[in-house]
Amino acid sequence: VSAAAQADFVTRRSMEDIADVIPVGTGSIIVFNSLNWKRSASVVIDLDKGQEIVDSATNQPVPTEVLSIGNAFRHIRFTAQEVPALGYKVYSARQTSSESPAPKSEPGPTLESPYYKVQLDAETGAVRSIYDKQLNRELVNQESPYRFGEFLYVTGGDKIPNTIQQYDRVSPKPDLAIHPAEKGKIVSVERTPSGQVAHLESTALNTPSIKTEIRLFDAEKKIELVDDVDKTEVLSKEAAYFAFPFDMKNPQFQYEIQNGVVDPAKDLYAGAGYEWFTAQHWVSVQQDGISGTLMPLDAPLVTLGDINRGLWPEKFGERAGTVFSYAMNNYWFTNYRASQGGHFTFHYVVTSAPSTNPSVLSRMGWEEITPLEANIVTSQDKAAINAGQGQTTSVPQNRNSQVSLDAKQQGFLDVDDPNVLLETLKPAEDGNGTIMRFLDFGGTERKVTVRIPYLHADHAWQTDAVERNQAPLSIAADGQLQFTLHPNEIVTIRVTGQEN
Repeated sequence: VSAAAQADFVTRRSMEDIADVIPVGTGSIIVFNSLNWKRSASVVIDLDKGQEIVDSATNQPVPTEVLSIGNAFRHIRFTAQEVPALGYKVYSARQTSSESPAPKSEPGPTLESPYYKVQLDAETGAVRSIYDKQLNRELVNQESPYRFGEFLYVTGGDKIPNTIQQYDRVSPKPDLAIHPAEKGKIVSVERTPSGQVAHLESTALNTPSIKTEIRLFDAEKKIELVDDVDKTEVLSKEAAYFAFPFDMKNPQFQYEIQNGVVDPAKDLYAGAGYEWFTAQHWVSVQQDGISGTLMPLDAPLVTLGDINRGLWPEKFGERAGTVFSYAMNNYWFTNYRASQGGHFTFHYVVTSAPSTNPSVLSRMGWEEITPLEANIVTSQDKAAINAGQGQTTSVPQNRNSQVSLDAKQQGFLDVDDPNVLLETLKPAEDGNGTIMRFLDFGGTERKVTVRIPYLHADHAWQTDAVERNQAPLSIAADGQLQFTLHPNEIVTIRVTGQEN
């Protein structure tokens, strides 16, 4: 909780510092993209009643989805289009005589987009079928005992000794029982500006409320599932999973780690654990010209083929293509709570393709966990700045420098390679210059070109991880610099110079 509060504080302070030098007026909404490539994504803000969102670049109103309504405001979601790399785009709020249209209710347990047709399962509050229109394939194993995205509550493991609580070859296996979600219902299916959304409810043992939102998108090939879970606090041994049974009998599994991709059937050392795995952003299953991917964004532990049963296998072996999100458990005594009650939110993204493309999935994973940030300019924010809205103006920054920013949109960094992530951009630890740290998920050796428009670079070095200069880098007349990036490498660069 403290870490989340501190991260939010730092983010808001940083956005305020940048917004302070963007020449826009009161009511402007500045949307920031902290990734180093241009992208479109959802933004959620509070908007006064009687107002609408306008794209400053086109001066056209932006379609919005009303999530909830307060006394004087509406909590809305809209899609910010083509926000520049490591930059911002400006929207404005203006008075309007018309209210945003309410979401249109649609009949039946079906969602459909240009990419997928999804059949809902009311009883479990999950998904019965996902048909990929581009691949002409069903993604969900219809023979599985579980529905896609179904919540599972597992009891057992209380009688000690047993192998689910400790690694042991002689203790008995635990007597586990799986209690699936039940008594579910489809609350609504609606059409929104970005696609379709469904809301479902269900319940399970010691889990009185499971509320699921399922979203399909007209412009993106993905499915989002957001589960809000109310969990009763109990002290008996338990675990909770979400099941994702892809229709593959013996697929190749792959999952992303911090700077690479692992095939658990081939890449693990002897003696490694095969019962559960930790995914950085995604885990994929691939077989017979189709790949299905799950992004467990809030719960990085997964089990593959089956739940954790304390079997401690010595080899990965052949497994069915079901991915289980290992959402919670209290099996272990050390460094874990004895109980796990309260309200939890789990966010999943599902996509598919003819084959697993790690670089595309890693890029998508970073987008899913790095939302666009928004800052609404109030009258007090610009009290000391005389800048006309819609103009490019030079305004003071930190009282000792001049920065000229565009009133509509601007990017602060250019990287010519779509498979490179700027992980870090910060002052050097020793105070000498700026540190940039890049991560490769393209998987090949190549030259990468970087340009920072607002930094006049005099010198650049490639450094080690603790920022000790290793080798000088040349800087072109236009401020570009190049470095060599190897597969899955993390490269750290120091740049010294002056701010423009």
